[in-house]
Amino acid sequence: MMSLTEKILFLAFGFLVIIFISVAYLNKTDALKMLKDKYEAALAGDDREAAIAAGQAYYRSLRGGELMIEDERAILRDVAHIPEPENLEKGPLDV
Repeated sequence: MMSLTEKILFLAFGFLVIIFISVAYLNKTDALKMLKDKYEAALAGDDREAAIAAGQAYYRSLRGGELMIEDERAILRDVAHIPEPENLEKGPLDV
């Protein structure tokens, strides 16, 4: 049978494990939220390349480092409203 001290140590160790798991989970979700916020901010801007890079970073974080073809399609849909850099240099009447 376990003594009171052993029981207390066992509970303390269990609480530490739970705390470490919780902190790791919160850090991961916080990092994911930061990547999502950066992606949304880039989508609101006019730098297409930065928005694509932010989208790739966000989706990679969601997928554990791998980007799926659906993710690439979603990013291209999301950035479709941002003009490509060469289109910015020409005026509306330039050919």
